Amino acid sequence: MTKQNKTALQKATDLLARQDQSSTVLRRKLLIRKYEASEVDAAIDKLKQANYLDDDETCRRQFENLYEEGKLSLRQILYKLMQRGFDKSFIEQLIPDDADEHERLTATRLLEKKFKSTDDKTFKAKAWQFLAARGFGEEVISAAIEDFLQAE
Repeated sequence: MTKQNKTALQKATDLLARQDQSSTVLRRKLLIRKYEASEVDAAIDKLKQANYLDDDETCRRQFENLYEEGKLSLRQILYKLMQRGFDKSFIEQLIPDDADEHERLTATRLLEKKFKSTDDKTFKAKAWQFLAARGFGEEVISAAIEDFLQAE
């Protein structure tokens, strides 16, 4: 069977085999490939019934991976998952109780990787800008800079 002759279900299965997708993103990719909307909806329904497509579980798994990786702020994780087609309110439910402490540790760890010393007179401004660009809030940035300076 050539690429052009694949059904929406076969193409959706191929896409899911490569990477977990939300049903929203999968639907968008299939429609871009000129499949009929009814065929796309039927394929997605069939994949959901067979438990190959579960938005909640996929979102939960991706959130946990990004959160444990410790390279992104919660704001960035939320934004990234929303771009991937997941519901904002569901993502917000996944945020654990220790999120504030985790954010602070993540921000401090990022500062430790980025800055080797605080000799530069503009360290605080650079650190502030660096963390703000990564989605951290004011309180977290202040605490992380303070932690970093105390560790020096």
